Amino acid sequence: MLPSMAGLSEHTREQIALHRQVAHMYRRRSAYPFAEAFQDERNAILMSLAPARPAPGPAGTAATDVPAAATVRALDLGCGTGITIDLLVERYGEAVGVDVSQEMLDGYQRGPDSPVELVRADMAALPFLEGRFDVVVCRSALHHMDDEVGVLSEICRVLAPDGSLILGEPANDNVLTRAARWWVRRRPSFGKLHTIDRAYTRRQLRELLEQAGLEVRREQRFGFIAYPLCDNPDLVPVLKLLPFAGGIAAALRAVDRLLARIPVVKNQSWYTMLEVGRRTGRP
Repeated sequence: MLPSMAGLSEHTREQIALHRQVAHMYRRRSAYPFAEAFQDERNAILMSLAPARPAPGPAGTAATDVPAAATVRALDLGCGTGITIDLLVERYGEAVGVDVSQEMLDGYQRGPDSPVELVRADMAALPFLEGRFDVVVCRSALHHMDDEVGVLSEICRVLAPDGSLILGEPANDNVLTRAARWWVRRRPSFGKLHTIDRAYTRRQLRELLEQAGLEVRREQRFGFIAYPLCDNPDLVPVLKLLPFAGGIAAALRAVDRLLARIPVVKNQSWYTMLEVGRRTGRP
């Protein structure tokens, strides 16, 4: 349960008010097929970093790439309207979603027999026991937090000792992406959509994780040319004005996939995805 508004920080109250206004934006974005296809591709890559569901072996033993348990306990932090929850359910059979905004949670269409549990809570004070979850997904939420290390420390607390945090965040290694973000922040529409909104260099993100007792296991970079045009049609309304937008976007995504394979180029992406675990030697 979320504590009373009086007990929340000013930033958390701002985030609740913000998402009350913009929950509809996330639903509207899915109305553009090229934007939805872009999100689907990013989510598929993100989930490829998550451990597979344990499957019985010939003698009934569990697979070794996940904690040996009857089920994988999965948590989606900053779940919003449920972009990744269904993917977690598809892989693990059930999932818990957390968001500070009731309007965001209300945007998730959940049936009466859904294996999804939705919890309204502050990511800086999660209402779960230590080591509760085997897999935690935090997609594009950390950069909205006023205390990133505090949030990551809470994730480390609720993460099982051998568990995996699947983290996706905007990257800021490329001078061109930094310039583009500078321009977007000065557009009148930006202030209506965001309060705190950061992007991280590769080094900055690792330093935050290290301070919280976490370390990177795997990294996948994503998004080059397609990212600014497909990710948010409201902020960059180019493709939605063009004919054959779907075909153009598909071609741009194909170019992005090629760029992500080039060692020198891939670290210049707009977005980074990580599999993270508790730091070696940490109890």
